[in-house]
Amino acid sequence: MRPLRGVSYEVLERGNGRPVLLLHGFTGNAGWLSRFPELPVRLVAPTLLQHGETGHQPVERAKMSQQVKDLSALLDTDEGPWTVVGYSLGGRIGMTLAAYDDRVTHFIGISTTPGLSAAERRQRRLQDEKLAEFIEQAGLEAFVDRWEQLPLWHQTDEMRAALRPERLAQRPAALADSLRAIGTGSMPSLWPLLDRLPRTDLIVGEHDVKFQQIARNMQLIRPDIEIHEISDASHAPHVENAQQFGTMIEKLILGGI
Repeated sequence: MRPLRGVSYEVLERGNGRPVLLLHGFTGNAGWLSRFPELPVRLVAPTLLQHGETGHQPVERAKMSQQVKDLSALLDTDEGPWTVVGYSLGGRIGMTLAAYDDRVTHFIGISTTPGLSAAERRQRRLQDEKLAEFIEQAGLEAFVDRWEQLPLWHQTDEMRAALRPERLAQRPAALADSLRAIGTGSMPSLWPLLDRLPRTDLIVGEHDVKFQQIARNMQLIRPDIEIHEISDASHAPHVENAQQFGTMIEKLILGGI
C-alpha cells in the first residue's frame, strides 16, 4: 500500500524502464496489470478510489479533481516522461490527467470518452444515482448479475467467469459512491480540452459501435489522434481478444518511447 495525499492506495508494479501508468475500469483493480505483456518498461498499476483494497472515501474526496491530484502525486515517484494507459473509467481519469499534467507525453485510451454535454450529464447523473441505489439495496451479487448482462459486452461464459471474482471483490457502498463521485455524469467534459492532450492513441473493439463513434468524433477535433480496432471484441477488448490486445499495446507503448 502506498500513501497518496492521505489515502492508502494499493499499487502494483512490474519491470524497469520508462514509467507507464495503468488505470483500470469500473469494478476493476490493480490486478489488471496481469493482462499486459512483459515489456522493457516500468508498469505502475494503482487501484483507483472506491475500488478494491484502496477502498472507500467520501464522495467529495473521490471526485475527478481529487483522483487526478492523487495520481499526479504518484507521478512524482519517477521523473518520467510518463505514458498513461486507461480503460473506460480509467481512460476518463487518464485523459484528464494527461490534459493537465505535462509529465504525461503519451495517452492510450481503451473504450473511453472525453465526457458528455451539460444536458447529457444531467440525465446520466440520474441514471448513475439509480444504479448506485440498486447496488446499495440489492447487493453486490445482484448488481454483478445485472452488469454482466449489459449489451456492451462481447464475452464468453469463460470470460465472465474470469472477471466475476474481481467484480464481486468490490465493496457495495464504495462502488455506489464511485458512480456518484466520478461516473460519466459527474465528470467535467474534456471535449473543449482535446487540444491539450499529448500524443493520443485510442483502442476500440470491433463491435463497440458507441465508442467507435466517440473515437471518430475526437479524431475530427484532433486529426492526429490514431484509432486502433481490436477484432471480435466489444467494450472490453483487452479481455475479449487478449492476444491481439497484447500485440497492439506492446507496439503502442514501445512506439511511444
